[in-house]
Amino acid sequence: MPEHRTVSTGLKLSLSVFVLVTLLLLYLDWQLVVPGWLKYLLLLLNLATLFGYWRDKKAAEQQAWRTQESTLLLLGLLGGWPAALIAQHGFRHKNKKLSFQILFYLTVLLSSGLFYALWLHSTVLP
Repeated sequence: MPEHRTVSTGLKLSLSVFVLVTLLLLYLDWQLVVPGWLKYLLLLLNLATLFGYWRDKKAAEQQAWRTQESTLLLLGLLGGWPAALIAQHGFRHKNKKLSFQILFYLTVLLSSGLFYALWLHSTVLP
């Protein structure tokens, strides 16, 4: 009998959050609320974050040089947290370490708050 791999609930939730954030940014861009350069910056940050988690997971498996947790957290803080959610559940990496998860969700709150504050009080995000 072939082995079926099921998709975890955490991965499904992470993918859903990623899709919702992407759709929100596309809608805001369409409404000319968010400048076009921001969506490209966030896309690059999310790709870099996904690559960072993948690289760290592979290094952990091979007992090689690891990416510092502070680097992964910084990528999330700068706006790569949707990809970090996917990476944590998709690669099964850093999703069970409680100290990292607490810091990670703090960076999600800080990042979201920062983007909201920029949007409210700045010319960077009209």
